Amino acid sequence: MKPTIATKGKLTQLRYELPHRVHDSKIYPVKAPNGSTIILYGHESGVGIVWRGGRPLKVTAPPPKQPAKPAKVNGTSNDAIMIIDSDDDEPTRATPQQSAPKAEFEDEEEELDPDEPYPSVIQQLRLSLNTEVLHIAVPQIPSISSLRPADTVPPIFGKRMVFTVACADSTMRVITLPLDPPPDAAKAKPLGTNSQFGEEVVKVHGHQTITRGITMTWTSKSEPSSRYEPEDDMDVDGEADATATPGRRRRKQQSRSRSRPRDGEGFDLLVASHSAELGGILKIWRFGLAETSLNVDYPIAPYKMLTLRKPAARVAFSTAQYPKRRHSQLLITDSTGVARIYDPFASPSRRRHTSGGQNESGAFVGTFRSTFESIKNNAHTPAILVTRKAIIDAAWTSDGHHILALLADGEWGVWDADRSGPSPPADPSAFSLRGFVGTLDKEGSASGASSPKRGGRNTLAPMTPNTRRRKEETLFHGNSYSSAVATRGGVSVASSPSANGQASEDSVIIWYGSEVYRIADLDKFWTRTASASSGGSLPGPGVQVHDVSLLGEAITSISQFDTSPQASRMAVARDTLISAEHRLIITASTTQPLERDLNAVFAREQVEEEETRRSDQALLSRGELDLGGMDRLLENMEGSGTNPRSLTLGGGPRKVLFASSAA
Repeated sequence: MKPTIATKGKLTQLRYELPHRVHDSKIYPVKAPNGSTIILYGHESGVGIVWRGGRPLKVTAPPPKQPAKPAKVNGTSNDAIMIIDSDDDEPTRATPQQSAPKAEFEDEEEELDPDEPYPSVIQQLRLSLNTEVLHIAVPQIPSISSLRPADTVPPIFGKRMVFTVACADSTMRVITLPLDPPPDAAKAKPLGTNSQFGEEVVKVHGHQTITRGITMTWTSKSEPSSRYEPEDDMDVDGEADATATPGRRRRKQQSRSRSRPRDGEGFDLLVASHSAELGGILKIWRFGLAETSLNVDYPIAPYKMLTLRKPAARVAFSTAQYPKRRHSQLLITDSTGVARIYDPFASPSRRRHTSGGQNESGAFVGTFRSTFESIKNNAHTPAILVTRKAIIDAAWTSDGHHILALLADGEWGVWDADRSGPSPPADPSAFSLRGFVGTLDKEGSASGASSPKRGGRNTLAPMTPNTRRRKEETLFHGNSYSSAVATRGGVSVASSPSANGQASEDSVIIWYGSEVYRIADLDKFWTRTASASSGGSLPGPGVQVHDVSLLGEAITSISQFDTSPQASRMAVARDTLISAEHRLIITASTTQPLERDLNAVFAREQVEEEETRRSDQALLSRGELDLGGMDRLLENMEGSGTNPRSLTLGGGPRKVLFASSAA
């Protein structure tokens, strides 16, 4: 895969053209052992897997050609009779013991071209499923560190990738595949009829209609646990405070002590899917996680099933990790503007509106609502009949403490799920932070004001060429927004540990129609907005417009690549993966080589000259400066228009031109 590279300003776009339609794409959260980043995308006949960057595959010499067999001559007596055993006619099946051939890699990562310093694709696969893949879900996998030992994470994540796809034939497939990119020889000769590259596919017939969305996470086999008490709040995994009662503090300490499963307990995979059958169905599936495969009991039955009031628009497991209390909470949004949080492991005493479940546990623990549609857009509708705005997409932020939602008219907002944000609202179910994106955004949206004004024709155009052009279109063509047809859009949130280790830094990307917007750090943006609303300070940088050339195609999904701690400290924007209808687009910040960046070369020369000048001044003050140093000082002073006789020794009043040799 060779990209088409286009640079526009400080943004470089790498476009990978594909021969088939792309429905969804994801970046796998774990890198391959050779250091490659893994990209998954769903297309018309299966899943595409791309390994980008890292140590490339070793180039092996082709095998020597076998000598041609002599032609068979009729009538010879050397004919042999071959006896074929009927058992050998059965196709080979890939089992967990039958591993795929291992690839060999170079010792060092590839050397990047100074003109195109971007990682190349070292391997790609097309995993055929004989059906269209519409949605892809990947689990949240934490990095192994001293604070997170390896035995607190399912061991399969260190050897194989695990992901789930929803297909156009109303089925789901839970797929495991080696993390290593396979050698070219393995692509030319599959392992068998049921396994091409060592993958294991579990097919689930879960719905009668096409699945509209999937999400996945992992938990301990012991869940639900008895540590979930009825009086526990949504955030019982936090630090114990001084005002907590001894019993509540003891339960929190027990929750933290369960940071790893007991011996022999193991982990399970949780998968949630939803469809529009029967007015809205949500099913939760549970599979055992072995060291290198899934433990599946046939026939496959859902662990829990819910009948929803309306078909869900989006479902997402919390981004918090086990053993935190919130790790299994499920966000469910619908087109009526209602978002609810469902906890499948909640205590039975907390059950309120659960219906159709096979287990006693489970309850809805939070409800949030979007804002109402503007009466100006519905002039003929009585105020009492105005509906709430539909939710296009929603995502967890701040390690599962908050929820960011994008509405049908381009409004976005943050729900403070546990009231831990900088500006808790009077109504817990309302937005704590609001803004607008899209071609109809107004001046309040760019600054992230908590109550932006949706101006009409009298609103002045912003002083930027791009937004001025969009304003002029609205000014002369009028407002064409209709709530009946919602513009396509989505939300992508990528979290990284903060430099101080206290809270995560959430990089947010919102795409609405063909426009892409970025919030570098949601927590700082929220804090500045709350401070500006109270008159404390002026707001800082707002929502940034991400100029992406789509060449007339629609966006299907956006994901964000991982970033380094150094890039995070320097506020370097994350690279993004944008899937369009027939191409993958990777956007990256332009990093021009130093040899070709005249500004960088000039700045480096200035720094070197300043260091040399200070060194010469120090030697002159001690009487140790040679003739070469004096020539450099004189040249610098002539270039700056300074009198050469102003050179001094030791800062005293005596003016000299050369240092005395007897000093």
